[in-house]
Amino acid sequence: MAKRFLILFAAVLVLTFLAGVGNLLADPLYEIPYLGLFEKELEPGEVYVIKDQDGKVLSKMARVVYDGDELIAEDNKHYKVKKVEGKVAYAEYVGEHDIDIESYIGASALEVAEQGQNSNNLIAIYHTHSDESYVPDDGTESKPANGGIFDVGEAFSQKLREKGINVIQSKASHEPHDSNAYKRSRRTAVDLMGKGPSILIDIHRDGIQDPGYYNTKLFNVDATKTRLVVGRQNQNMYSNLEFAKKVKARINEIYPGLVKEIFIAKGNYNQDLSPRTLLIEVGTHTNDKDKAENGAMLFADALPQALGLTPGGGAPGKGLPGNAPQNRTDWTSILLILGTVIIGGGAFLLLSSGSLEGAKEKLKQFTSSEWANFMGGVNKRFKRYNVQESNLNNKTLYIEEVSETGERPMEPKETNDERAEYQKD
Repeated sequence: MAKRFLILFAAVLVLTFLAGVGNLLADPLYEIPYLGLFEKELEPGEVYVIKDQDGKVLSKMARVVYDGDELIAEDNKHYKVKKVEGKVAYAEYVGEHDIDIESYIGASALEVAEQGQNSNNLIAIYHTHSDESYVPDDGTESKPANGGIFDVGEAFSQKLREKGINVIQSKASHEPHDSNAYKRSRRTAVDLMGKGPSILIDIHRDGIQDPGYYNTKLFNVDATKTRLVVGRQNQNMYSNLEFAKKVKARINEIYPGLVKEIFIAKGNYNQDLSPRTLLIEVGTHTNDKDKAENGAMLFADALPQALGLTPGGGAPGKGLPGNAPQNRTDWTSILLILGTVIIGGGAFLLLSSGSLEGAKEKLKQFTSSEWANFMGGVNKRFKRYNVQESNLNNKTLYIEEVSETGERPMEPKETNDERAEYQKD
């Protein structure tokens, strides 16, 4: 009975070990639970309407709206969705945001200046929905792998380059256009974060039918307004929201009304990768593409000031603090690996010996004779040189274990018996 219990216990340990290995292989940089489950969009032309408690329309968008979603309007009034009936969401007013823009810009500029040559003005851009297009110019709302959204992203990138900002724009395809596109674009986002950008931007367009909802004219330039989207299901939600609020405030100070609103949506949107990520919607599919490009360029023109970036500063790959995704070889991962190895090893010993006492005996045997034999073999094959000082470059050279068959064998030493025999002669 005891033996059966030990075997069952060992089997549980093995399964735990395998589960641990599986979790390690499923790198969270590339795969996270629930990504794409709530990032649902409607077919172009369909719309969710958000109203306040008096029935006033606050916002319209071609995405699914959930209870608990939030909206920060152009005038910084904050609303929270309390009920959704069909495609109408009802929100209540929860307060107003007052952002001290100047203190933020000063802090951002100081942060960059303190880093000197290690600072970075690199901005990375990609497009999760790479098919999104503008009907008046592209002839359709969807051009798989070659959407008009790439042209809007290019206009955005070009304006940043004119401002002296380094830009990487990925035109990777993530079709089909569905909520799982965020799973496919995650690899693109992770690869871009590996370059160490100061900010990561995912550029989209909306899908509501009314082009007038986004059309605007700023300084005699016909353009479209933009919307910022913050995912509320990731650990960076609060920092990304604060970041979006400050970007909105600064850009709207320069180009009034260009950022229409911030929508705080149920979902991740790959914004767990950095506390400085933005999802920007530039107009809708019924807007003229050149107006969307103008809107993107106006946004890009004001963005460096919102970020506190200095033109031409730093080399690509040197991001601001806290922006690069965490490396999987951190202490948490190391401890997890050690834990799974110990559990797996213990289970193997129990299964192979059939009893707890047998497992202890095998472990004792391994840590005594077998380990000693192993180390003895190593000691026979390797010897260690002492630290030597180099007079050529004044650097200490550490020479590691060198095989007896290596290029620098140890000089043979006389034994006491050989020396005595020599002296006698």
